Amino acid sequence: MECHAASGERSVRRGKFARGDIVRINLDPTVGREQQGAARPALILTPGAFNTSGLAVIVPITQGGQYARHAGFAVTLSGAGTQTQGVVLCNQLRVVDLEARSAKRIETVPEAIIEEALARVQTLFDYS
Repeated sequence: MECHAASGERSVRRGKFARGDIVRINLDPTVGREQQGAARPALILTPGAFNTSGLAVIVPITQGGQYARHAGFAVTLSGAGTQTQGVVLCNQLRVVDLEARSAKRIETVPEAIIEEALARVQTLFDYS
């Protein structure tokens, strides 16, 4: 069952989130250099089968992200055809409880954005 919000966002019950969905999510509380935001867009990187647990790996989206841009960890949404603009901060990934953090699906990114984000996340764990 879905709830439609006035802004076009919709609350989605467990199991309805997919890899590539952009969600609006409450990332507070945060500490230190973690990306903050009570209502921040984020990209879900984990597949739907994992997300049915209620957890998902997400990366926040921001209009800033200068360090991530210069360090090669940012994926731009410019030209992706999405309503959400900014950069995906692939160096700020985290596991979140989608329901507890009131996630609402906004839209889905093209496959090329998902692939680029996953490739940049993989470089964080490169141990070769």
